[in-house]
Amino acid sequence: MLFTIFSISGCKMFETDQRSDRQLPGVRAPENLFNVPGQMVSSDLVRSIRLAKAGNPASAPVIDINSSERLQLQFEMLEFDNRQLRIQFSHHNPDWSRSPLPPDFFLDRSFTIYLDSGALSRGTQRPQYRQYSYTFPNEQFSFTKSGNYMLQIEDRDTGYLLFSLPFLVMENKGTIISSVERATTPRRDLRLSHRPVSRYLLTDETDLPQFDLEFYFVQNQFWGRARKATEVDFSSPDEVYFELDRNRPFIGDYEFLELRLDDLSLQNPQVLDAYPHEIPPRLLLFDDVSGFASSGRLLPFGRYGNPDMNLNARYANVVFTFDPGDLENEAEIYLLGDFNNWSLHSRNRLRYNSETGRWQASSIIKEGNYHYKYVLMDEDGIDDLRFDDLFTRTPQEYHALVYMRDSREFYYRLLQTNQFFSGS
Repeated sequence: MLFTIFSISGCKMFETDQRSDRQLPGVRAPENLFNVPGQMVSSDLVRSIRLAKAGNPASAPVIDINSSERLQLQFEMLEFDNRQLRIQFSHHNPDWSRSPLPPDFFLDRSFTIYLDSGALSRGTQRPQYRQYSYTFPNEQFSFTKSGNYMLQIEDRDTGYLLFSLPFLVMENKGTIISSVERATTPRRDLRLSHRPVSRYLLTDETDLPQFDLEFYFVQNQFWGRARKATEVDFSSPDEVYFELDRNRPFIGDYEFLELRLDDLSLQNPQVLDAYPHEIPPRLLLFDDVSGFASSGRLLPFGRYGNPDMNLNARYANVVFTFDPGDLENEAEIYLLGDFNNWSLHSRNRLRYNSETGRWQASSIIKEGNYHYKYVLMDEDGIDDLRFDDLFTRTPQEYHALVYMRDSREFYYRLLQTNQFFSGS
């Protein structure tokens, strides 16, 4: 039997005031968190994670339960020895709290799933690594319920949780038509504002849409920052209009920096200096400067980047150097990106170098392309706009999500999703 952790005690279903944001101790800006509750990478050995539709590594991790679509999980571990790994799944509510469904209710066959014999990297590069890949659902099992899911990878021998990732299973029922409204007046901090607006064409199953349906928007695949649509119009018998509160829009010019590691040498225009004899080889990047570094574009991949999954591709210890402007030396600045699961962790904190007057952090990253950014932790919480470029207009990606509360089985069905972009 596939063992999937779930809990009934303490679970509150169908609350009207759902918390779509999480809060860290001492943080008063929970909307600035990037990951869903429970999403984590617990082992420093785990690298180059990807979860997307099979055959489309640039896609969001969303599949249609009524189709042949499958998700492909790929990741690597920086070690020579092979280990047996176990996969588990859990079902969740729209706010990513645990749903009360036991595994027999959302999986049709509950066999234990193991990952064996990861492929060992080729060549003489160091460090060596093992690459694991798994495509699901498959002949072993399929999902019987739609909704939010979490995938967990554990070490079979120790039971240690290595990492966990969110994904979505939807029913493809009804139709969502979406657009993005740009604020008529700029925010006082000069940032643009976006209000995604959607209408959902109802299906025959939604007898009481004003009571059964809930609507959410997600920007740039940061599922942990989903926002519930609070302005909803049920006046039409065939469709529902939903949008965000006008006083709480998305940032319309949210920026990312771009890391291109196609070449781990001085031939790479982003590399200032290289130390190829170290293990792993160390690359010192040119300085990033606050407010003047965004590429002004959103590369076609999600929140896992685009690591080169060729077994000949190499890893490097990449040193980031940042000039944040006039900040105290004790300031808390963090490097977040596709390569570190966008996690606010002590290992991702920048340290001030008094000799250079710059801030630095490093991360072991595989050849490939990635998004990243610097964020500031202060007394008001996580400020992820402090260092953004004010002079570029990066397109923003959005997802609209329509959930229906199932009053018989007490879980949220995900009826439909829709991907759209600003400016399209």
